Amino acid sequence: MSRKTRTITALCLILCMLFTGCTKDENKATEQPTETPTPTAELSPTPTPEPESEVEHMTLKDRYKDVFKVGVALNNTTLKNKDYMDIVKEQFNSFTFENEMKPDSLLNKTATQKGYPDTNTEPVLQFISIQNGLSIAQQNGFGVRGHTLCWYSQTPRWFFTVDYSDSGELCDRETMIARLESYIKQVMEFCQTEYPGVVYAWDVVNEAVDPGSGDANGIRREKNNWYATIGPDFIDYAFAFARKYSDGTAKLYYNDYNCYDKMSTIIKALKSVQEAGNIDGIGMQCHFGTMDSMRDRAYKAAKYFTSNGYCVQITELDIGSKTRAEGIEKLQAIRYKELFYYVEQGVKAGEINLDSITVWGLYDDASWRTGENPLLYKRAVGKLEKKPAWYGAMQDPAIEIPQN
Repeated sequence: MSRKTRTITALCLILCMLFTGCTKDENKATEQPTETPTPTAELSPTPTPEPESEVEHMTLKDRYKDVFKVGVALNNTTLKNKDYMDIVKEQFNSFTFENEMKPDSLLNKTATQKGYPDTNTEPVLQFISIQNGLSIAQQNGFGVRGHTLCWYSQTPRWFFTVDYSDSGELCDRETMIARLESYIKQVMEFCQTEYPGVVYAWDVVNEAVDPGSGDANGIRREKNNWYATIGPDFIDYAFAFARKYSDGTAKLYYNDYNCYDKMSTIIKALKSVQEAGNIDGIGMQCHFGTMDSMRDRAYKAAKYFTSNGYCVQITELDIGSKTRAEGIEKLQAIRYKELFYYVEQGVKAGEINLDSITVWGLYDDASWRTGENPLLYKRAVGKLEKKPAWYGAMQDPAIEIPQN
């Protein structure tokens, strides 16, 4: 092949290669990409907000301001918690010390034993456990229920022995009567002098009636050192001393549980106290369950005591349940509404002479009824929130009381 021919052939090959490459690029450029379909969003209907309760922005103390006080039991932990106390100040106008005013908190064992025999009939008391709470009450317009002066429980055994020793013999009747008088005098005079007008009711004697194991008048004997040292008339002495040292600004109460079950026995046990003019009222604790009838257990008992000449206070209200069944909070709310409804109607009709209802604790985790969630508030994410029970206590119209 001549040089000329080879040159022409090479040129032809180059042209063919160039033509082929251009065709591939053009084809590539004209390919249409496959489109990914845009997903269509599923439209959800706009949720309809639940209507706000009619009572949402009201408070318990304002709701019942013309009918009765609404109180709560507090301990020193709650009293020192600003967030919790903001709720207490907003909702309540009365409180009770849960344990801080009971004898085992006020009696100073070391000082009393050290001072013996000079302290034989004059036990030494200390009031540090109640000073902060009483100051809060005084500064914020709370009334305080004094709970409790004379009780067989949470009163240490050493207080009843000859030399104030833990294992000593029980002292004689006259010595114990003197100790009872001194104790009541010191507690009442401290409150009346340092915090005048703050305590508006005293539980002078607590839980002294037990029809099942009591004496002929139903007065508790079992594990009751007041009965063992003084006898059944320790109740008479306690009320006589309370009346003697009262400045007249507070009413004197007998306080007990299951009052609906022992109404007539309580009246019988207090007969001589009432005749002496040393008692004003009866405190009904009202520790109930969600299956209890509020009309039968609270309203009827309050009406009965009123008809026997007593003032009445509900002093330790809680309504609990050991089950976590569905709907239990709704049932609890109904029970709270029933109680507040029947009591309010009874007061307004003149059938019940009642001036205070106290709930025994602020929120469920602080309740003595562990696991029964019996109160109006619960803890949620570091704060307290209202339960349906609160709306029940407010008699929210949305909560219906079954007709039966």
